[in-house]
Formats: sequence, C-alpha cells, structure tokens
Amino acid sequence: MTVEQFIIALCLILLCGKVLGSLFERLQLPAVVGEILAGLLLGPTLLNVVTPDATLAVLAELGVILLLFSIGCETSIKRLSQAGPRAAAVATLGIALPIIVIGLSSVYLVTDSHFTAIYLGCALTATSIGISLRVLGQTQQSQTEVGNVILGAAVIDDIAGVILLSLLFNFASFGEFDLNSSLILTAKVLLFLIFTPPLTRGLLYLARALKPLADKSGYEVIITMVLICLFSWLAHLFGAPALLGGFAVGLALSRQFTSPLNRYLVNPFPFTHKMELSTQALVDVFAPIFFVYVGIRLDLSQLDFSSGGITLLIFLSILAILTKLAAGLFGGPKWQTKAVVGSAMIPRGEVGLVFAELGYQMGIIDSKLFTELVVIIAITTLIGPMLLKWSIRQHISAEKQEQRA
Repeated sequence: MTVEQFIIALCLILLCGKVLGSLFERLQLPAVVGEILAGLLLGPTLLNVVTPDATLAVLAELGVILLLFSIGCETSIKRLSQAGPRAAAVATLGIALPIIVIGLSSVYLVTDSHFTAIYLGCALTATSIGISLRVLGQTQQSQTEVGNVILGAAVIDDIAGVILLSLLFNFASFGEFDLNSSLILTAKVLLFLIFTPPLTRGLLYLARALKPLADKSGYEVIITMVLICLFSWLAHLFGAPALLGGFAVGLALSRQFTSPLNRYLVNPFPFTHKMELSTQALVDVFAPIFFVYVGIRLDLSQLDFSSGGITLLIFLSILAILTKLAAGLFGGPKWQTKAVVGSAMIPRGEVGLVFAELGYQMGIIDSKLFTELVVIIAITTLIGPMLLKWSIRQHISAEKQEQRA
C-alpha cells in the first residue's frame, strides 16, 4: 500500500466509522455495530474501496490495545479479584461448550478431519474483549459487579485462546501435543499479569519525578504511550496477546490501584489522571479503526450461497451464539444478569480471526471453511452487542424495580 492509498483509506475508515457509529447510537444500538458495518461497506463485500492491508492491521491492533488501556484505567484490581471465581466458571463453560458442541457438529456436517473439526471449535472459544467492554462502557456498566465478571471471564478467554492456539500449532507442526511448552506459556502469561501493574506503577513514580517543572510538550501522553508500547511488546514476548499489555498499564494508572506498598507511597493520582485524560483522544481515534477493520476483512462474495450452504452457516452461527450465551448460567442469580454475562461472551473478534488466518495459512482449513469461519465470527460480532444492549436494559430495569420495592 502506497502512502497515498494509506492516507485515503484511513480518511474513509475514520469518516465512515464515525458517521455510521453515531447513526447507530441515535437508533439506540451499539456504535460498534455501525463501525463494523462501515467496514463491510468499504471492504470487498460491497464498495471494495479499502482492502485488508498489513499497515491497517497494525493500526487496528493499536486501536484495541488503547481501548483495553482505557478499560484498565477504570478497573479495580480488588473488585476484579472478587469476581474471580464466578468469572472463571463463566470462562470455563464458555470455552468447553464451543469446543464440544461445534467440534462434534463439524465432524458430522463440515469435515471428515477430526483435527479440523476441533480447530473450528477452538477458533470460536475466545470472546472479543474489546467489543463487549465498549458496549458496557457506553451503558455505564463496565465498573459494576456484572461488568467485572465479564471482564475477568473475557481476559481468561483470551489467555485460554492463546494457549489453545499454541497447542494446536504444535500439533499441526510436529504431529503431537507439547504439554511442557504449553505449561510454560501459561506460567509466563500469569506472571506477566501479576507483576506488570506494580512494575508499571514504580515506573510512574520515576516518570513523575523526572518531569521538568515548566514542561508543556505533552509529557504525560508521551510517557503513557511509551509504557503502553513497552508492555504490549513484553506481553507479546511472553506469549500473551499484546492487548493485555495495554490493559496492565491501565490497571497501574487506575485510581483504585491497590498494593502492599500503598501505605508507604502517596497515590500519584493528579499525574496518572492527567496521563489518562491526555491519552483519551488517541483512544477515540484508534479504537474505531479496529472495529471498522473487522468489517473490511470480510468478503461475503466467497460464501456458498446455495440453500444447503446458507442453512449450514446459519446453523453453525446459532450454535456459536448459544454455546456462549449458555456460559452466562454462572454469571449471577437472576436471569437478567445471566443474560448480560452470556450476551457479552458472544462476540468473537481478534483471537478468532487469528485462529482463522493461521489455520488457513497452515492448510488446516481450506478457503471455503476460512470464509465461513470468518463470517460466523462476524455474525457473532454483530449479534452480540445488540443482544447485550437489550439484556443490559432488562438488567437495569430489574434493579430499579428492586430499589422501589
């Protein structure tokens, strides 16, 4: 892609994403759905004026990293840990059901290869953390108890997705599962998540101390981006999704950050709050690029439009939705809470697309299966936010009725 092509592509992505996102918000629908449809409009499916490109993919990845940073800034480690057992139960069920149900269905309906069938099931395990949490943020539910359950489950989902991908990659490459390397990967990811927030917090005190008194050069936003990029790179180095690096830095900036050293160190809230505010404009610019790019990557012209092909696609999409919706059974005591948690688990996104791409490159799935898998991911990405918005309304209504009673 030339510089001129990149500039006009970025112009169209930002413009169409903003226009359709705002339109969907006016219609009381999640903005993210409008942004994904903007990608469908611009991409190969309809106008074909913007095509998938490595440069745009990097911008999209940066967008979701910044989005997770923003979410981390508002997250309490204490509340997140309190939601841990329930989040783990939701994540476990949300991982097991797609592998079993979609894997078995694929053996009978899609492919003769058991490994390919398992791969399809695994590809639909990981929830798109960015999509659901953005809807929660727009409805002021991201810092509630149910929001923490969803966040915890989505983080576990993402980590499990990376580990599953590693296992399947090893098997496809060497014909056997390497248990030792998978256990080492799991340990590295967990250690990264445990030690990154306090380490980042220490660097924040250092950055504050080194700030020139009369500095007006955007010191805070530069330091924030340096930390986000550094720890996203370290997350990738540790074998974790890069977006977890952005999330960990956000946790360190959070006003609700807690550690044993808090009693000895004054909370640098004025400095960290300024860092968060100065970075918000970057989040607002780059986060929509990710969602528009999801739509651009879809090419619906490659689908099998025969009655049998469409029926199979709809059936697998329904299974993909129901197996995640069922994960909400552990989300809370009331059906409204269960519906919110289950709906938030439905959208697949970046990890699912990585599964699809790697499986296609390695010959595990052919071009037809690749397109069908990406379309199923897209369907869940479109249906999930709309169902989540509806279930949140039911949840809020039930809470208001309780308060009146």
